Amino acid sequence: MWLQSVQRVSGKLMAELRLDSGKTALTELDSIWELELPLSTRSKLFAVRRLAEWETIDATEYLAEMGIATDLPGNRHQAFSINHNGLRLIIPAILMLKALFKPNATVFQYLFRPSGLDCLLAPVPNPGSMSVALLPTRIRQHMPIAERGLARLQWLYCFPTARKAFDSVYTNAARGVFGLVLPNIEARISVRGELRGRTLLVSTLTINSCRPLDAPFAWAGMQPQEFALTSYRRFAQLNPVLKNPDLVEGAAGWGLSDDEWFQLEHLFPPRAGRITGDRARLLIDAILLKLGTGVGWGPVNAQCGTTAAVSSYYQACRRSGTWEIIQATLRETRSRTASSNCTASHD
Repeated sequence: MWLQSVQRVSGKLMAELRLDSGKTALTELDSIWELELPLSTRSKLFAVRRLAEWETIDATEYLAEMGIATDLPGNRHQAFSINHNGLRLIIPAILMLKALFKPNATVFQYLFRPSGLDCLLAPVPNPGSMSVALLPTRIRQHMPIAERGLARLQWLYCFPTARKAFDSVYTNAARGVFGLVLPNIEARISVRGELRGRTLLVSTLTINSCRPLDAPFAWAGMQPQEFALTSYRRFAQLNPVLKNPDLVEGAAGWGLSDDEWFQLEHLFPPRAGRITGDRARLLIDAILLKLGTGVGWGPVNAQCGTTAAVSSYYQACRRSGTWEIIQATLRETRSRTASSNCTASHD
């Protein structure tokens, strides 16, 4: 199922869905946040990015990978793209809206109407600052909102590009487009999706915190420099500046020479469910490059066309004791080779 456009029916904006059967159906925009994308969430990534760096693109490539005709007529659903450590991320607008405008069940009632933010929130003056409160509604009682939810709403209300992003959702919808203008923030994001080559097709997006890069409205007074938007737990990661001083660079650089791989290959026997052969050697080479130079895990993962396989494989090798054997073997082999080369040069 894909949200392909926004239609005005009897004066009301409605979401037009392309169903798996190929037919279309209309549904309420207020509840479109419940739409889940069918791509897997096997690959994961944590990043800090400025949203202004994202490029707005059409969703042709994303649709093709979902198995929907790339010449889908009437598709007006925006997508966003960014290169991160050698990987290209593609995020449909529906995920960006769900990540920015929470709590979805409350905020989506106001996203697709003019001056929606002012119908949802009222300013609450504080000494030297401004916070917000939910306005009562005649439709139904708002669900209680946690402190982080109010912090997100305060950011939306008090910063110009945040409000512009909110208002742009309705402006786009009024002309049939499902999308938005991205706010000027530096965001800590967590994504999951399907990795295809060096492209990550994102199927879930969380914005854990944001740092506004624009000044708040003058009437908003002093505002926080950063807003914590979720009680996030960073994906399990190793120290990004981890470097092992005991490793010695070999004649072939940090990667394994053919002779070194010959000594180590028995540690990776062919077995169902295990990484062996050339793939194991590629990952070992990437781990050695990271530990030898101190380069981040992101670049070496991207070098192998993955978001986390290198660091995950390193952890697995450490748990099994395999890495100690690899390191000891290489230390002995490379030290011996270095000594032989030094003796030969003196002769």
